[in-house]
Amino acid sequence: MSYIKAIIMTGLSGSGKSFVAKLISENFNYEWIRSDVIRKKIMGISPEAEAKADFGKGIYAREITFLVYNIMIVLGKECIKKGKGVVLDATFIEDWQRNLVRNNFSEYIFIHTVAPEEVIKLRLENRRDVSDATYSVYLKQKERWKDIPEAIRIDTNKPAEIILQELKSLIK
Repeated sequence: MSYIKAIIMTGLSGSGKSFVAKLISENFNYEWIRSDVIRKKIMGISPEAEAKADFGKGIYAREITFLVYNIMIVLGKECIKKGKGVVLDATFIEDWQRNLVRNNFSEYIFIHTVAPEEVIKLRLENRRDVSDATYSVYLKQKERWKDIPEAIRIDTNKPAEIILQELKSLIK
């Protein structure tokens, strides 16, 4: 496999997307673009500030989400123009979000993170991060989720060293 310019993290909240994105950023020198950071910036909220909201409400309202994903695509394309790889970190739960990737990048892969539900629940209950997704948000996402046929699945309920080895086999 040749150098992948865009790596698209997908999965439900708490599944380990940001954990894997951080591994990619730190070990393969990809620019890490996080939807949660962009979302809070748009809303004028500090990344450290809590902004919990129900699925599709508040900072997760459809018009904000539309703006966030489009900004991610623009920033990703700018990175690639500069010769740097990019990892986009968001759920990519909707078809229109996935199609943004397909229509704007010629070289990309979807990495879909998974973990057992009890692990995800524990992660979301104990999360101290820029993301404000709760277990109830996760459950709403789960109702709407449709698999991405071409996505490469990574189980994040494994040690980081094993996940990193899996990534090394994917990313050259």
